[in-house]
Amino acid sequence: MPKTLPSVALALASLAPLAASAAPREANFTGPLVTPAVNSMPEGMVNIEPYLIHTNTRGRYDNVGHRREEHSMVRQWQLAVPMSYALSDTHVVQLTLTSSRTSGGGLHSDGMRTGDTTVRLQQRLRGPDADGGGLILAVAAAQRLPTGRYHQLDRNPLNGTGSGAMRTTFSFGAQQLHWLDDAHALRWRAQLAWSPTPGHIRLRDSSVYGTDAGFRGRARLDQAWNASVAAEYTLNPRWVLVGEAIWNRAGAVDLVGTSADGSHMARRLKPNQDFSLAPAVEYHFTPNTGLIAGVQFTVAGRNTSDYVAPQVALNMVF
Repeated sequence: MPKTLPSVALALASLAPLAASAAPREANFTGPLVTPAVNSMPEGMVNIEPYLIHTNTRGRYDNVGHRREEHSMVRQWQLAVPMSYALSDTHVVQLTLTSSRTSGGGLHSDGMRTGDTTVRLQQRLRGPDADGGGLILAVAAAQRLPTGRYHQLDRNPLNGTGSGAMRTTFSFGAQQLHWLDDAHALRWRAQLAWSPTPGHIRLRDSSVYGTDAGFRGRARLDQAWNASVAAEYTLNPRWVLVGEAIWNRAGAVDLVGTSADGSHMARRLKPNQDFSLAPAVEYHFTPNTGLIAGVQFTVAGRNTSDYVAPQVALNMVF
């Protein structure tokens, strides 16, 4: 999604097998809020994890990283549903659907609006040890499909929910479970992702890139990066504490076209980046069903929104 609102849907944490145990030790995990799963599920298993996210934009970071207050707060309700299927013990395919409703400045979007869709294929390179420990490694490729509206927004810019880009992302992930001497467990997870520059995006009229009615032209997005690291600590088989740190960077956007009066327009939107934290807590009803609730919030950034996003997700493995 474009950074008109913070995107917390581009790196959703689903696909996580919930249980890792070696008698008499037991530990259940849903996975953190943002960092994607690294381990695979047994062949034929399905994982569904619907997220409900409420994002509040509190201000904006300028080009040198100073935070500026914004009197008109933008709020967004977002529903994201990652659905994963294990093609084999080492390959998983995931489909993520999104929708959102946004309000701010006396306006609101026309109900729940469909966002971009993502298809992701992951291959595990190294599996866990027999007791669930050991280093796990995986690579993944994801394709974003521009199913959300991004231009021809008429007079309501809040109806923009997509980027318009067919964007591919390649990622590498690592994960490891450590059994502690006090019968608790600590699991860490990390990911590094890179998105090359996608093709040109045709723009008409008002858009999520700040163009106005009557504009005719195109946008070119630069490459993007993402990195995140998370840790989960079990208090007991039902309760888990989570800590997570996330970094996002999106390159500049070049706009070229003609305005409504026929004049030539060339504009460059500056690169943006943000650093956020996402503490959370998990509760497991069964080894295959768990609830995670937490909040993601920015602590630093440049040319991007300052936001806080409480969220909850139900992780179910079938």
